[in-house]
Amino acid sequence: MVIFFCKFIGVYFLMLYCLKPTIMRTILTIISLFFATSAFSQYTITIDAFVLDEHTKQPIPYVNIQCVGKDIKTITNASGKFTLTFDEDFVSDTDTFQFITIGYDSLSVEMSKLSKYLMVSNKIYLTATKKETLGNTINGTVFSGKNMTIQNAAVRIKNTFIEVQTTVDGHFEIPTKIGDTLVVDYIGMHEKEIIVSSLNSVNIKLKPNAELLKAVLIKGNKTKKKKRYVDTGFGKVDFNAFSLGSMLTSDDIGSHRVYLTDVLRGRIAGLNVAMGEGNVRSRFNSWARTSFKSATSKIRTQPGQPILSIRGQEALIFYDGFPYYGNINEIDVNTIDTIVVLKSLATTVLYGSQPTILITSKNRFLEKDENGQAIDAALVTDNLYTESVPLLSGTTQKSNYISALQNAKTYQEALKIYKAQSQNEKFQTVSYYVDVSEYFMKWNREKSIEILLNIEKIAGSNPKVLKVLAYKLEELKQFEQAKLIYQRIATLLPNAAQSYRDLALIYKNTGDYQQSLDLYKKMLANSIENIDFKSLEKPLLSEMQQLLRRYRSEVAYKDLPSNVLTTTFKYDVRIVFEWNTADAEFELQFVNPNSKFYTWEHSIIANKNRMLNEVKNGCHMEEFIIDEAMDSGEWIINVKNLKAAKAFSPTYLKYTIYKNYGMQNEERTVKVIQLNKQQEKVTIDKIKYQPAQ
Repeated sequence: MVIFFCKFIGVYFLMLYCLKPTIMRTILTIISLFFATSAFSQYTITIDAFVLDEHTKQPIPYVNIQCVGKDIKTITNASGKFTLTFDEDFVSDTDTFQFITIGYDSLSVEMSKLSKYLMVSNKIYLTATKKETLGNTINGTVFSGKNMTIQNAAVRIKNTFIEVQTTVDGHFEIPTKIGDTLVVDYIGMHEKEIIVSSLNSVNIKLKPNAELLKAVLIKGNKTKKKKRYVDTGFGKVDFNAFSLGSMLTSDDIGSHRVYLTDVLRGRIAGLNVAMGEGNVRSRFNSWARTSFKSATSKIRTQPGQPILSIRGQEALIFYDGFPYYGNINEIDVNTIDTIVVLKSLATTVLYGSQPTILITSKNRFLEKDENGQAIDAALVTDNLYTESVPLLSGTTQKSNYISALQNAKTYQEALKIYKAQSQNEKFQTVSYYVDVSEYFMKWNREKSIEILLNIEKIAGSNPKVLKVLAYKLEELKQFEQAKLIYQRIATLLPNAAQSYRDLALIYKNTGDYQQSLDLYKKMLANSIENIDFKSLEKPLLSEMQQLLRRYRSEVAYKDLPSNVLTTTFKYDVRIVFEWNTADAEFELQFVNPNSKFYTWEHSIIANKNRMLNEVKNGCHMEEFIIDEAMDSGEWIINVKNLKAAKAFSPTYLKYTIYKNYGMQNEERTVKVIQLNKQQEKVTIDKIKYQPAQ
């Protein structure tokens, strides 16, 4: 539907002949005044419509719509709907609107034709790009030994790029033909192969990998449980000394919860959470200033402040051992380590027999050095870095096809060699196009990108492979093309948390700031159906705050809390690692300027639950922060692959280094490496760190 505000007003004159002269004169006077006051006004045009598949009539998500040459653009949502608003005088009848997405022919239409069409229909149709298909498909369900369906199990056709993932219900449908071999695998399970003898629906049962589980148990027995303490106001007490029913830890909170009242409501038996009179606070609103008073002050209830009570008696609040009389929703939930609610007479005797809530922050019991600085627990053990690790650039072995290209003396000679190689079926691989694209960068940047885009042609429906392409396009700062690839991945993996985070990030990089913010809000509120974003909360919050810090004037942010809008948000260095296959196993090692190292391992043996959660929810990233560190100097980053890659799904690692993250002078560097080639530890980067003054 197109709404032209204040246009075609003249049609109302047709009704005036039926009115009495006095009434007609009055209306004519009003209309005359209207034209007098609006003659020099700009009128607003709003387009509300859907983009659908011409053949299936199904909505097409993530279609990019833009007026060519002008800053008027939008993107369809998951339901194929879009809204576009602009001033009438800003667009002429000859201006062209484009509709672009991967898998469909682009549509270009002039405004004059578009407006006429949308007067009679709010549906725009795109034609699917013609590609060779296998024609037939097979569907089925993947489940475990307990007859539980498995979400996000990988189902592929052996020796091809054809791959899909199972839905929330364990269901899949994949193009195939008689004689093909289906390969089904899931983390912690034995891989299973099935020869396609008919196209009837199949049920595939996966069995647990007993040897792998045994290794996990052996490793797990050595894991130490984190020691927690509570500041009672009268001393330090072991957290485990309290009743289980009245305890919460940071693991129970989750950074998607903005207010402490959201954390407590319904979590502690007998605890009632209410709001004081006069409260009109929405979930997102500004916060008042914190106030601490003396321990002898009487509990107050000011209008709009939360009231916590147990059995009708208002509770005392202690924060890090001190009485707290401010609004508890001013406490940043991300700083909390433990919450203990004391209810019985025996436990509250020290607090005047009044129900008491003890909140202890994560920094309360950190060890500090003589200068009062927190000591990093990861660096106090005997972990002096004494290794001699080679640089990545010095360990990469040249493939035969790269050696052949390097013999070329001219660009034309290199093109001739590439043409001959690309016609050989054995070179139709991801690694080939990535490597050759990198080689051609020295000759011609446009040709290098053209070669890289062949990956979409050979594996346009394989999300793992498409992610490699998106990584490389980001590395080359081809953000608009990367956006198209990430949108395609999101249509292939609509139940993967990473799909939406990647869209939000790439929208930020392409200047689609409002679309980016809208996605971040949905993810942090965990409001996208069938997807759990809890494991991504920390990086999501960092990225949304960075967006608001740098591009606040470009977005509507009035419904966000003031703590998210803080103007002091920044990190000295932020490093984000992402990998294209959720079951990738590798080890990262960070070495600080004092030659102390910290190792982070991503493997089924070291962290089974994390990897199972990642595969189930479709997320695969981790962030590391260096902020306000005492020592300046060089940080070293090493990596080692721990798992062999599958032939048609090589594992790639993208890492992004941000310096002065969130500041106007922010710097960003994106690099991509083929992880499965790094069987020995290598140094992938060195960072010069200087603490902010």
